[in-house]
Amino acid sequence: MEKYGIKNFAKINLGGTIKKSPEDFVVEEITTDGKVCCANYSIAERLRDLFPGERKEQLHFTLVKKSWTTLRAISKLSEKLRISRRRFGFAGSKDRQAVTAQRISVWNMDVSKLKKIKLKDIRLKNFSYSNKRITLGDLYGNRFTITVRNPNQFSKKELKKTLEDGIPNYFGPQRFGIQRNMNHLIGKQLLLGNFEEAVRILITKEGNENIESKSARKFAAENWGDWNSILRIWPKNLGIEAAVLNYLVKYPHDYANALRKLPKNLRRMFIHAFQSYIFNLTLSSLEKYPEKIQLVGYDTKLEGETGNLISGFLKQENIKLSDFKLKRMPKLAEPGIERSATIFPEDVDILKASKNSVKLRFSLKKGAYATTVLMYLGVKM
Repeated sequence: MEKYGIKNFAKINLGGTIKKSPEDFVVEEITTDGKVCCANYSIAERLRDLFPGERKEQLHFTLVKKSWTTLRAISKLSEKLRISRRRFGFAGSKDRQAVTAQRISVWNMDVSKLKKIKLKDIRLKNFSYSNKRITLGDLYGNRFTITVRNPNQFSKKELKKTLEDGIPNYFGPQRFGIQRNMNHLIGKQLLLGNFEEAVRILITKEGNENIESKSARKFAAENWGDWNSILRIWPKNLGIEAAVLNYLVKYPHDYANALRKLPKNLRRMFIHAFQSYIFNLTLSSLEKYPEKIQLVGYDTKLEGETGNLISGFLKQENIKLSDFKLKRMPKLAEPGIERSATIFPEDVDILKASKNSVKLRFSLKKGAYATTVLMYLGVKM
């Protein structure tokens, strides 16, 4: 976990493994009004979907997916509907290797068109019209139902108490990219204004992917700048990178605008990932946790022990506070905010427990990660 700025901090040794199948990791978004976006499709929901109400500017719906990233699912929906990805809004990205449910908005869309879409391992439901677009952060949190396989011996009482007593609020691997662990690396290059290097990481950095994807990335690294050749062998499933490559075919050295072909939410997530990396390094270096720690930005006041730590880590990365203004991409500027140093899972429940598995359910407020909770319990990640 040190690649995410996290030191080993397991509180108990539950052991075991997660995600033997996507159904072992269920994530259901909790909206700002406290409603859970259920992965199941109830009879009541089916009836409500017959009458979505008067058409308005935005169509909201629940996206239930298995083994898809949020961005890839939206890309596929935009392709099916023949509209721009920019017409879609969502509150946050959800895991790929999981069953997830979240609210999505799409601008100027008739519900009948969405109802006709058929995609493997994707279901659209709970349609309603609104005048409000869903944007990043428009959620209360997420409810997690997680099955841990082959755990060590454990006490249900101790397990529940450990969760309810509070956990260091590290950013989990999802923030940085579970497959390729690169989001914070791209974020750093954006802050430095090194747009070619940001594109290079996006296109060429290999990770836990299939052979076709790894081979394409290696080819791109070896033939950097020959965009036509790279695009000819580029896998269809890597659509985000393809948008950048298509632009570079026309404008070979315009890396800044090539990056602008990525959804703004994604570019902003790269900056957030770098902030998160500095936060994790800082939290890892403290013996006693304060109530809150700064997520660094251009308005951050670096004071006291945590301020000194943040200053030192930024210096190591060759980043200044003023870099967070992103003068060449000012829409991504980050003033900085405070983040709680400790999280307290809500509605903790042990649904099932046996020698072979334990099924946990708990809710976390937005910005907190279930993987952080599981690492604290000593589950193998």
